[in-house]
Amino acid sequence: MEEGKEVVEAGSVLRYEKGWPTKMVINSFGALCTAIVMVIFAVTKFREGAWVVLIIIPALVKLFFTIHGHYKDLASHLTLDNFSGLPARRTRHRVIMPVSGMHQGTMEALRYAKLLSDDVTAVHISMDPDETEKVQRKWKTWGEGTRLIILDSPFRLFIEPLLEYIKEILESRQPNETITIVVPQFIPSKRWHQALHMRTADFLRQELLSKPGVVVTDVPYQMRNEEKE
Repeated sequence: MEEGKEVVEAGSVLRYEKGWPTKMVINSFGALCTAIVMVIFAVTKFREGAWVVLIIIPALVKLFFTIHGHYKDLASHLTLDNFSGLPARRTRHRVIMPVSGMHQGTMEALRYAKLLSDDVTAVHISMDPDETEKVQRKWKTWGEGTRLIILDSPFRLFIEPLLEYIKEILESRQPNETITIVVPQFIPSKRWHQALHMRTADFLRQELLSKPGVVVTDVPYQMRNEEKE
């Protein structure tokens, strides 16, 4: 490397320094001495547990190189050096909204969904015929003309039928079509109450994270009427 010249790499900057050969020799000698001491210690104290050093040090070195390789690979995928621009604009945006029941949280999510697209489909998983009838009746009044699809679940499962429906939509969707899953999400005033509510958005996000063109978002609804902590 020429004097005064710098080479910028991911996470580091290389620059010329006078006397670098001498520093390299000193560092190499120090590394050699450390290696010799480690070998002597491991041999003389092998039966007393020093063999662990022979395993831990190579394992740590391997781990550090693996982590470094991961970040380099990630940087190579995210760099804009050879970026040719975003793909063609998506011409259609479809929104799917799971509906477990009719309440203010549902209406908040519906309003947000209709801001995203005119193509909104509400999906109710039917596990109780009486509850499904109530949802259908209230949806006619409060659904603002949005279509509602009922999926029967004889085994009282919620996520599985919903995922199956979403996967069918994905298999038949048009090119350059974006699908957004909008999920109403309760935000209780007391943190421990969160364990009492199923986090549907988290389950869907885990299952659909690897699907291109799919966005999962939750619409929070704060329970303002609960007592403060």
